[in-house]
Amino acid sequence: MTTHDLTRTPPEALRHARRMFAIVAVLMPALLTATGTVVMLAWMPTMPELVVTHWGPNGADGYGPAWTYLWLLIGIGLLLPVLMAVVTLALAGAHWGGAARLMGALAAGLAAFALSTSLGSLTLQRVSEESTPPRIGGVMALSFAAMLVVGALAWAAQPRVRPAEGRTLAPRHVVQVADGERVVWLGTTSMPRAALIAVVVMLLALAALAVFMLGTGVDGGWIVGASVIIVALAMATATAFRVRVTPEGFAARALVGWPRIVIPLDEIESVRAVDISPFGEFGGWGWRIAVDGRTGIVMRSGPSMEISRRGRKPFIVTIDGAEDAAALLQAYLDRAAAPAPNAPDQGGSGS
Repeated sequence: MTTHDLTRTPPEALRHARRMFAIVAVLMPALLTATGTVVMLAWMPTMPELVVTHWGPNGADGYGPAWTYLWLLIGIGLLLPVLMAVVTLALAGAHWGGAARLMGALAAGLAAFALSTSLGSLTLQRVSEESTPPRIGGVMALSFAAMLVVGALAWAAQPRVRPAEGRTLAPRHVVQVADGERVVWLGTTSMPRAALIAVVVMLLALAALAVFMLGTGVDGGWIVGASVIIVALAMATATAFRVRVTPEGFAARALVGWPRIVIPLDEIESVRAVDISPFGEFGGWGWRIAVDGRTGIVMRSGPSMEISRRGRKPFIVTIDGAEDAAALLQAYLDRAAAPAPNAPDQGGSGS
């Protein structure tokens, strides 16, 4: 009998999902870009030497050759969707889910946006008076509408894949908690070292750029400076979390104290340890919300605690030692659910 890894998408469903993903994320952008390219090449001989390529709050404020729109169409409408498709296929692997489906819809929507923006902008300038620069508001509204419509169609065209239930990981030690005994489990989960180094390097580069721009009086320096502060705050609140399992339940908080989550024991139905794929199941890393409604602190691939809550979607946290932490929390659940010793018989007796 043929079997598959229970933490992976069933093979037949995976093949169908990838096939439809390739159609909406690669083939559709290629067709839309090819159509726009043919139209633009036909228009080029009739276009003025310079056209409006940028609009600000007060109207047109940037000019360039008409070829600019062709390169924008190819870059945003084809190369970017293809890059998104390659990254999705590589990172999702066999853990296919709603995040990969969403990336396919976004790739198709970007191609439609690029086509509408490029052709719409050139169309305005073909029909407008040379002395009256055209307004771009209507074109942008139409482009966003096209992105939403095409993205929705691409989403609907892809199958809804439900990943098979993940394999429960066994604890490395037998976890037993006696009545009246209090055992606490503590752990820290953080971004992988390589990712953390990359973020720090980016932050330092932004800080150096901000200092240079502010020191030399370059316009926009304050924007870069504000970006440095935002990135620094994001690092402080999203790169590492402390996790606690106590008789009262589960708690996790960032090293700076926020964000945090507390799940009391009486709100928990069950706990187990499973392997997860951050991109395939959650679309990325950090404090995440999956397409299927699950939430969690997702820092890396591998073992994680899955806490099933009453009336709510499960909460996930990836952490070393997840097997023992989950076993301890489940032991507290079992102890709370066990009947009290020497409890009187509630059944009664007939006479």
